[in-house]
Amino acid sequence: MINYPAHISSIMDIANLAFRTFAHATEDPDRVEKALRFVSGAEEVKRSNSTGYHGNPIIVLESRVTDSKSIKTLFRSLDREDLENLLDTLDRRLDEESFFFLRLDKQEAYQERFRMAEGEDVIAIRGKVKSYPQTRENAMEAMRKFLGDEIERAARLEQKG
Repeated sequence: MINYPAHISSIMDIANLAFRTFAHATEDPDRVEKALRFVSGAEEVKRSNSTGYHGNPIIVLESRVTDSKSIKTLFRSLDREDLENLLDTLDRRLDEESFFFLRLDKQEAYQERFRMAEGEDVIAIRGKVKSYPQTRENAMEAMRKFLGDEIERAARLEQKG
């Protein structure tokens, strides 16, 4: 068990998660929306039209969640390996404004599986980490604690299962 400073609360607070992905001309936008809805759990998905570098049509799909239950559900849907990866790469995933970034595989999401991914065929997620005072260092400690707790929870579930 890791000991954290007293000012780091036991419940990490993420204000919201914003999700964004793209449906390219070769993809069915409804299938991409299904993947986004699965990952986000959001009721509302906003669609907007855009154009790619070579003039190809692209539909941008976005959603947002603000309730803590949906936010926790996302992290609890990741396997222990992905949570450990998030913790190991936390320094490059958290910016100066306390925004946390991760990407999930869009094709896996369509198959109703949560898998982290790199590259372009992803659902990009940005979360605002709340901390007081609002500094990158405090947000970093809060995320370390939160992810550490989720890793321990996942390990306990693996032992039971």
